[in-house]
Amino acid sequence: MEDEESLLATSEKRIDVTRFLHTQKQIQDEYGMEEVNVSWKDRLRDKCTCTGTKCLGKCLSYIPIINVIRTYKLREYIIGDILSGITAACLHFPQGLAFGILASLAPAFGLYTSFFPIILYMLFGTSHHISFGTNAVIALFTAEMAEGQVRGLVRQAGVGNVTENGTQIVEGLDDAAIIDIKVMTASGASLIVGIVLLAMGILRLGFLTSYLSSSFIHAFVCASAVHIASSQIPKALGISIPSFTGAGKLVRSYIEIFKAIPRINVASLIITILSMTILLLVKECINKRFKDKMKMPIPIDLILIVVATIISHFAKFKENFEVPIVGNIPSGIPAPRVPVLSSDYIGTAIIVAFLVFVLSIAMARTCELKHDYQIDDNQELVAYGISNLGSSFFQCFPSCTAPPRTMLLSLMDAKTTLNGLFSALVMLLVLMVVGQLFESLPLPVLSSMVIIAVKDLILHVTELPNFWRINRYDFIIWMGTCLCGVLIDIPYALYVGVGLGLITIVVQGQKSASYTLSSPKDEDIYLDSSMHNNLHQLPNIRIFRMEASLYFATSAIFKRLLYKEVCDPRQIAKSMEMENKNGSEHNENGGDGKAKKSHQQTIKYLVIDCSLVSYIDMNGMKVLTQINKEFRKANITVVLARCSRYMLKSLETEMLSEVFTDSRVFLDLYDAVYACEHSLV
Repeated sequence: MEDEESLLATSEKRIDVTRFLHTQKQIQDEYGMEEVNVSWKDRLRDKCTCTGTKCLGKCLSYIPIINVIRTYKLREYIIGDILSGITAACLHFPQGLAFGILASLAPAFGLYTSFFPIILYMLFGTSHHISFGTNAVIALFTAEMAEGQVRGLVRQAGVGNVTENGTQIVEGLDDAAIIDIKVMTASGASLIVGIVLLAMGILRLGFLTSYLSSSFIHAFVCASAVHIASSQIPKALGISIPSFTGAGKLVRSYIEIFKAIPRINVASLIITILSMTILLLVKECINKRFKDKMKMPIPIDLILIVVATIISHFAKFKENFEVPIVGNIPSGIPAPRVPVLSSDYIGTAIIVAFLVFVLSIAMARTCELKHDYQIDDNQELVAYGISNLGSSFFQCFPSCTAPPRTMLLSLMDAKTTLNGLFSALVMLLVLMVVGQLFESLPLPVLSSMVIIAVKDLILHVTELPNFWRINRYDFIIWMGTCLCGVLIDIPYALYVGVGLGLITIVVQGQKSASYTLSSPKDEDIYLDSSMHNNLHQLPNIRIFRMEASLYFATSAIFKRLLYKEVCDPRQIAKSMEMENKNGSEHNENGGDGKAKKSHQQTIKYLVIDCSLVSYIDMNGMKVLTQINKEFRKANITVVLARCSRYMLKSLETEMLSEVFTDSRVFLDLYDAVYACEHSLV
């Protein structure tokens, strides 16, 4: 209440400002103007100037863990890091098993990808809450690349292939050989992803995130989640369908799923229904509802796979009910192995690198804002790159952050990146000892976990009403991206989403608002004439503003809207010419010797507010020159005010400096209007 009264009292106060009339040139002469453009030679000299301390500091900046250890507050941080790290590992383990299968590999490779990237990100990352490891969207892309290599092998060898439980089997090769081909493809993709991201980090390309709209990211993730959930339906139902590639593969997959309904394994269906019910009840009704009252959420994923494994082992699900199980999980850490690269999947791997960057940095930004600390975009790129590059030598597929694990670390209030150390220790114990105990785990349980894990991503569709109300362009981007991803294929969603984003930028530039400015009779403020009433139109002066930069896509629109909102100088000049001609003819024909009154000029000055013109190109300069010429023929003087830094630089060029002299470029609207009212231009 006090704030409202204070605001009301402030609004009734009067502000009197006294200053001299200024052109932009006078400001530069009186206060000077720093040179904002530094030559490339000077920049290179600054970069190359290197001292021992500077070099050491630069090198250490690429290893943030050193600063974390140096400033670590043991008593304050250690408990939070231990609890959050162990809790995250309880989710790493089941997701590693599930996403390893989703990647068309084996569960063990998901566990590897849940171990090595954790350590590497801990060393090089800057976000306290990013949980690097397996990710459902990235696993789906990995499966496409791996299965694509197998299909390529089929075409080259000219051998037949059949599908068993959704997995492609090539005649003449055993399962181990096929898995090896897929693993080498996945690790090769991880190497490419790591190289691309590391190069982006070194080149300081972290700013690229600002060019991606949230509508595009959410729609792309939603479409990917639909593919992920759909890919798990055959395993959840215990049926086998052919694998499809290319446009429309999801539609064809659902056609085959419906055809295979009579062959559903009843035991698999019951396990799936029970698993999904348990997961939903605990996560939605307990963990989410009582999250503020619980020190840590119930690790229902871990509990479920433990219980399911025990029941499956003693009830012999595989032998008695033909329920597929995880099978052999080798113990230990794989020996280093150089990945084999292939040109067949380089393009897809680059897209995956782009996705890893977008998905991870979005989560990092969310946690940064929530917990009030600062991350380094470029160092994050370096961390993502090294995590993928280094883990590629240990048979890992591309790694990324996962929203559930990251949100869990955020909920547990992890203090530093050292929480990854405790997650890695738990995962090491799993790899060395515990993993082998889960060989009897039913695959429908893992499929249920994957489907529930992407549920929130699919529910991004509920954002559509907000997009429609707030910004129709975002709605179009969302619909186009998601529909293309679902009905055609995921790569097409990327192309369409980026394309729609660029198109909407162009369309918004074409539809930029333009208006004249007027002022109330009792105040020196300038308001949009079309939005406010009781404004006073300045006599003989018009002020015009357009909310857009002036370049090739908007220059013609700028001219058209200016002539529409203010006046068309060509029509005025034509009328003046006709009046002069008629007056001359009247005198020559022996009239009363008195010429008709000349055209009553209602506008003598045009002030263009350039405050929103942040960029101007050659087309924009030509249009300004043309506007000045046509208004001059109509005896209207054009002046500029509130020029941005880029605009001022453009006015120094030969094309504009001769048109708009120093006396016609003013510091502010008040200066320009005063000069016009007193005929000082």
